[in-house]
Amino acid sequence: MRVLYLTDSLSDLDGVGRYAMGLIGACQRLRPELEPRILLARKHRPTSALVPPDWPVQVALPPDYFYYMSPARFGVWRAVGTWNVWRAARNVDLVHAIKDYPHSLVGVDGARLAGKPCVATGHGTYTVQPVLSERHGERARRTYQRFASLISVSNYTRRKLLEVLPPGTLEPERAVVVPNCVDAERYSTPVVLDGPRPWHGFPFTLTIGEVKERKGHHLGLAAWLEAARDLPEWHHVIVGRCSGDAYEARLRSMAAEAGCAERVHFLGNVSEDEKVDLVQRCGAFIHTPVTAADGGFEGFGIVYLEASAAGRPVLGTLDCGAEDAIVDEVTGLLCPQEVPAIARGLRRLLTDEALRTRLGEAGRAHAVENTWERNAEQVLELYDRALEGRR
Repeated sequence: MRVLYLTDSLSDLDGVGRYAMGLIGACQRLRPELEPRILLARKHRPTSALVPPDWPVQVALPPDYFYYMSPARFGVWRAVGTWNVWRAARNVDLVHAIKDYPHSLVGVDGARLAGKPCVATGHGTYTVQPVLSERHGERARRTYQRFASLISVSNYTRRKLLEVLPPGTLEPERAVVVPNCVDAERYSTPVVLDGPRPWHGFPFTLTIGEVKERKGHHLGLAAWLEAARDLPEWHHVIVGRCSGDAYEARLRSMAAEAGCAERVHFLGNVSEDEKVDLVQRCGAFIHTPVTAADGGFEGFGIVYLEASAAGRPVLGTLDCGAEDAIVDEVTGLLCPQEVPAIARGLRRLLTDEALRTRLGEAGRAHAVENTWERNAEQVLELYDRALEGRR
């Protein structure tokens, strides 16, 4: 079987990149005869060192800001992307659009021109928001009508999508939930860094995610400042790209005004080994996504499973994909998207070592069960079904 994968990332720095690497690698392990071919977006993030050197990768897709281009530029890039997908799809059996709309649009267009079925993955915000867009809505709805299957990374994402799609656009049986997974061994195996790091000197909570509204740092930090007010030994570490914008400035001001500027650490992006070290050493992992003003939301949150794999208790928010990644009161805590509720949950974790241990141990067992091979088994079944339907 030859599969053409379309993604804007093969990087450790984002969820789509980790999803692509985990899924493609597991598909090959289950079916060694599977031949992947990968089209990558222009201006992609640095490719991970974990990507096998024998994966054929070509930069041929529109950049990741394709959705926001002017109509004229969008039209040009749609044509270029479709042409490149068509050329590559002629020599494969099936196309899998890992990147959401509008990259999945050029995927299904190119696949149709080549006479091949197209499966897509829906990760969250850009699964749903294009359908609601005045500019993109009609085109996005037509795109969904043509997928052989849509893989949703969470029940939450699937539910949100089916709520906004007109009846008959995407039959429920074509929208299949295949939850994200994790390479548990990678996060449970100790790493050796080339020297000490600042976080080696204090107990800390950790959050990972680009510093922007949808990731909910303002909720998590406000709750942490409240919960840790009289726990001076605890620090808070924020990992993720910092843009130096007003949102980041707001977070730094919150910490300073609370007298905690020296206990809140903005690290920006870190290396993969540093990230693993941070996850393994943190006292608790906190990620509190919100539904942003523009409607954006967290589709799943692989970081929860990564922290669970390291035996760390996790805390997330309701009304997002965290509901699928965390087993409430078993592997972690799920809280409403409200500062007081998150602060109460955080205080429970920070003051109860036995609770942290119990949640962490259950989390590790949960992560070990959720392997990428488990994900790939279901995805390969969808490939088979798509190919059988085409025949």
